Amino acid sequence: MASLIATLAFLAVPSTAQAGLEAGPIEIGMYGRVGAAWNPQNGRYVHGTSLNLLGGSIGGRLEEGDYLEPTIKLRIVKPTAEDNTKPWFQVVLTPSMFPQNGASFIGAFANSFSNPLQIELFQAYLEAGNVLVPDLTLWAGQRFYRGSDVHIADYYFFNNLNSQGFGAKYKGLDVAVLLRTDSKPGQYSFTVDDDNPTTDDPSFRRQRTMLVGQYVLPIAEKHSLHFLGEFHLLPANRAQIGGEPLAPADVGYVAGIKHRLDLGDGSFNEVAVRVGGGIANGAFAGKGAETWNTFGAPNEDGKFGGALGLEFVDHFLYNVNPLFTVNAYALFQRSQGASGLSTDNAMNFALGARSFLYLHDQFHLINELSYQGAAFGLPEGVPTPPLPYAVKFSVVPTLVPSGERSAWARPHLRLIYTLAYYSEGARGANLAGALSTPYMKNFGARTFGHYLGARAEWWF
Repeated sequence: MASLIATLAFLAVPSTAQAGLEAGPIEIGMYGRVGAAWNPQNGRYVHGTSLNLLGGSIGGRLEEGDYLEPTIKLRIVKPTAEDNTKPWFQVVLTPSMFPQNGASFIGAFANSFSNPLQIELFQAYLEAGNVLVPDLTLWAGQRFYRGSDVHIADYYFFNNLNSQGFGAKYKGLDVAVLLRTDSKPGQYSFTVDDDNPTTDDPSFRRQRTMLVGQYVLPIAEKHSLHFLGEFHLLPANRAQIGGEPLAPADVGYVAGIKHRLDLGDGSFNEVAVRVGGGIANGAFAGKGAETWNTFGAPNEDGKFGGALGLEFVDHFLYNVNPLFTVNAYALFQRSQGASGLSTDNAMNFALGARSFLYLHDQFHLINELSYQGAAFGLPEGVPTPPLPYAVKFSVVPTLVPSGERSAWARPHLRLIYTLAYYSEGARGANLAGALSTPYMKNFGARTFGHYLGARAEWWF
């Protein structure tokens, strides 16, 4: 993989020196972040350790670990501004690189861990535009099939359906057929005891098919509505045990709507509501609470009829003046399984805001504040404990070499200090194993968490 990227990068360099990362049919882009971190309390390793309540990025991403995501576009026939009806097509490849052991993945010099680097292929698809008729785009392969995100929480909401499949887009209409499976035992994969100790037990796997339809409707000069509908089908696993299928067929559905308001000068507000049912009830934590992440337990029939998931997100960015920008979000998720048990439900919420004070074209003072909480279903008769919640505050002096006064300016060279407060409920729940706060797993239950780091982040 490394040799492939190096070869493509070499081919993309023009024969004469000039700015840009595009030459001929090849374009290279990248998102990346890398740096170093310390814990001021006791010096324990904190690099890439999340301080957030549920261990993901919801609540703030400033402490995220190293990550590289280059994207190579082979634009065999490029779209042209002169003739926007002319057919075009491209192949897109996106490998991603990240540590698999919690350490810096630049392991040859930064640490002595073995095999620190994991490489995945996130995108590999062919896309063709103006096929058959103008404005019709077709694609097939594995791709980032998603829309808006709350960048400061690294959270893709509403329609995060990264998967393998094929689709078509015509003006405001977007449809796709996607597939999903998993090798882990559970909903997709089943191992059967063949009563023969000398052979491996056979494993049977099935896959989910998702039919997705989306439509963006402009309703005024600065307003638009985005409609989402999904239907999920998980066929019965026909492998037999005593004449019965390993798992019954099941279905799920999703309906959602998102409103976007353009406030001018790069400012905007987005409000989205999404409801999912059956096996498509995924709406809890994660990097997008994808609806193919079925939440909870099935009913007595092994199905998820009656399971529900609700997600609400409000995300806005406002450029107040040339000196100040604020980016904020509110998020609420509620999920319920199909078992009917009092423990088979969960709730998650977060509020966060990041401010940008442009003290100089190349020096921005970034501050971030978040409040996050979660609650889980309890067994009958168990008293409700104090609400687990966390409050985080970060101060981030930042150098911006481009001199652009924008929340989206990159690259960044940052100094980061984060202070986290964990409530009594969060400390107790973590000890009980209900929460997955990596920080407290490494440092023990405590009231305050600290992070000090120096990091770079870039995209182009």
